[in-house]
Order: sequence, then structure tokens, then C-alpha cells
Amino acid sequence: NYDKSFNEHNISAFASYEQAEEFGESFNASRQYFISGALPYLSAGGDKDKNNGGTASIDARVNYFGRISYNYKETYLFQFSLRSDASIRFPKGSRVGTFPSVLAGWVASNENFWGVNNPVSFLKLKASWGQLGNDAIKPFQFLASYDIVAGGVYGADRLYQTSLAQAVMPNLAITWESVNSYNAGFESMLFNNKLTFNTDFFYQRRNNILTARNASVPEYAGISLPPENFGIVENRGVEIELGFRDRKGDFSYNINGNFAFARNKIIEFDEPAQSVAWQRRTGHPIGSQLLYKAIGIFRDLDQISKTPHVINAIPGDVIIQDTNGDGVINNDDKILFDKNVDPEITFGLAFNFRYKNIELSGLVNGVNTAMKQMLGSQQGTSGNYYMYYADGRWTPDNIDAKKPRAYQGYTPYWRNTHRTDMEFQQLDYARLKNLQLAYHLPASVVSKLRVQSALFYVSGQNLFLIYASKGIWDPEFGGGDRDNYPLMRTLAVGANISF
Repeated sequence: NYDKSFNEHNISAFASYEQAEEFGESFNASRQYFISGALPYLSAGGDKDKNNGGTASIDARVNYFGRISYNYKETYLFQFSLRSDASIRFPKGSRVGTFPSVLAGWVASNENFWGVNNPVSFLKLKASWGQLGNDAIKPFQFLASYDIVAGGVYGADRLYQTSLAQAVMPNLAITWESVNSYNAGFESMLFNNKLTFNTDFFYQRRNNILTARNASVPEYAGISLPPENFGIVENRGVEIELGFRDRKGDFSYNINGNFAFARNKIIEFDEPAQSVAWQRRTGHPIGSQLLYKAIGIFRDLDQISKTPHVINAIPGDVIIQDTNGDGVINNDDKILFDKNVDPEITFGLAFNFRYKNIELSGLVNGVNTAMKQMLGSQQGTSGNYYMYYADGRWTPDNIDAKKPRAYQGYTPYWRNTHRTDMEFQQLDYARLKNLQLAYHLPASVVSKLRVQSALFYVSGQNLFLIYASKGIWDPEFGGGDRDNYPLMRTLAVGANISF
């Protein structure tokens, strides 16, 4: 470490070295059909269904990294970082990755021309660029690997022997995935530091992403190509923070809001030629889904006869959009839906109000532009229907329904060969995440009780949804599959006393 200040120049620096090596082995064996639980020894088990196995692993890394920072009068800011990493996961000649970064800032409000009466009491402009590398990949892809597979009967003794088969072709040119990150923004405080307004714009370009070119090789070729460093993905967005705080006599408050938008886009990956332009995934976000567009429910046989439809469609089935207008519903009518379980927009609002010894604080959070599949297999004799689909479904007495007819499992075309966006639930929501009402004992009472402080509170977690898109589940519940345990509303009464 180095730290030095002279004539309003401030310099600090550090350099580090890190090395890690790992080696692991394991062995396991098992038998069944023990004649007695009183003999807990492997040799006392039966010969049928006995098994054994083992694993071995090795890993090693060496890292050099350091940083130097400089500022003049706490106004002109500069920082340079550099790290050099070597990983055993890559072949010799490609093991070392060097990743620099640089940051610059200017505290404009420290300048003499700014003036003490400027409504903007603090303003810092900042920008940065940096690189990072990724070696979190399956190791030793530069070597030919073999799997133990089913064998045969060999030799004079006619004994069964397992065999080795090449698992994948080696990639001798495999190297670090890398990301270039660009940031620009400002931090500010206005009106005697009552208002805070911060903004960051960012752009990332991930290069050398490991991905296989198997889409370029026909299945009849019978080969599996190794992952190669050719994938490219871009990500860009903005983060905004806005806060206000003030005090009026015995009343004080603090409100902080945040908003973030991020969108990624595939620039390069192994994509086969598409028969229709609107199905190309290049240029769309990761996780975009190719689905048919649902545009309604068939009322009756007359409407089916006048509308492009899937063979054997019946009243109550889903109407699929004829995207290319050829009068036939086929694979060319699928379109890309850019939404997935990762939201592009996230936001939050935290607040705190206090009057004398009474304090109210809480948090609202939410997301937008996200969706996930919500239909399971629980329909018909396979299980119960969700009430969401039972209520308002198509019936002969309700032919103008917005939901399809009752169905059996995955038998309808729109749940099997022609999946539509109707199977997905929007995840947009805003929730009162937590709320706490607290009472601070007055100092005069605290001193008599011979404690430092005492706080009594009532709080709630996951209290209610302010709004949410309609669907089966709570939009915030975890996991990508159905029937996960739901979020629980929690109420608590407690005290925090310090002695």
C-alpha cells in the first residue's frame, strides 16, 4: 500500500498477488440386501445392485492486481486499475488474461466560479471504462475428453467390460471471455443538500462468449462441435436515483426513489438461416421466446370456417395469428417475444417520516416488462384446474369467453405443438414490501430505566400488492416452475433495547 498527500495532491496505490490451488478426490461404494442391521459393514451386503464410483478434480489460478488513484483538491479525480489473471482452465499460451480499467471524475461544485449561492450545492461528473474476464467455464476443454460408456463382452473369459468413447472434440484456441464496460453519469445535491439526484448511463459489450456452432452442422453429420469464443452480447441502460429530505420543527422526512432500465441484445451467435426474418434471434434479448400469438377464442364452428386455423380446431380453442397472411397456420407464423423472467425495468421507493418519537418507514418495490410460463399439467384427469382458468372459460353458454375451453392435459394443439403467449403471465407489479411503525422512548424515560435506547415497533413484510398483472401466481414468487411455495405476509411486534 502507498498513500501520500502534498500541496493538495493526493496519491494512493496498492498492489496484490493471489494464488490458489485445489485438488480433490472422492470414492464411494454401496451395497444393499444386508442380512442384518447388526452388521453395518460393506462386506456384509448382497452382491445384487452393488455399486462404486469416484471423482477427481484440479484447479489453479494466479492473480496480480493493483490500483493507483490521484486527485487534486478533491476536485480532479483519476483512477487506474490493472489485473492479470492466469487460469489452468485454458491451454498454455492462452492462460493469461490482462484487464485494465480507468475512471475519471470532476467535482465541478468545488470550482471557484461555482458560487456559494448556487442552487446546485454539489455536482460531480464521472466516466469510466474497464475490462473484466471470465474463466467460470468447464475446465480442460482444450483436451480431448472421454466418457465411460456401455461396453461389451470381450476376451476368452467373456467378461463384460465398460468402454471409453470420445465425448467432445477439443478446442485448442479456447480463451477468456471478456466484457468491456462503459459508464458515464453524475452525482448532485441541490437546495442545501435537501435534494439528491444521481444518474448513471452504462453500456457493456461481452466478447468471446463460449458457444457451440452446432446449429451450423446438420444433425446427420453425427458430430458435436466444442464451444468456441465467438459469441457477442450487448447490454445498455440507465440507473436513476432521486431523493428528498427535510425537517420542519419536530417533523422530519426522507424519501428516496430509484429506477433502472437495462436491455441486452444478441450481436453474434450460431444461428441457422431462418425462413422468415421475424424469427431471427440475433438483435433480440437473451431468452427471447419463439411462440405463436394468441388473438382470441373461437366462438363457434362458423368462425372457425372463416378463420385460418389448426386442423381439428373446435369451438373454445385458441385463435392463432396468421402472421404471414398466407391463410395457413404453420411454423412461419411464430414470432419472437422479447420478454422473459428477467425484467428490463426495476424500481423502488423508500420513505421515512418522523414526528417527535414516532417513526414510520417503509419500502415499495416493483418490476416491469417481464413474463414467465404459468401453465402446468394439472388439467382434467391429470389434476385440478386452477380457478383462474375455470372461471370465465369458454362453454356453449359462454361463447364470447376470453379464456379457452376445459381441456385434458397437453392434448389441445395450443398446449402442445402450437404454444402461444397465452400460456405466459406478465410479472409487472408494485408491492408494499415492508412497513414499520416505531416509538422511541423519550430520553428522560430511557435514563430512568438505565438503558442507552429503547424502541418498540410493529412491522409487516410483503403486506400487499399495489398493482399486479392478472395471472395464477404472485408475480414475485421464486423459481421458474409452478407450485413453488408462495411468499408469506409476516406481521411482527417487537422491541429493540440497548444497554
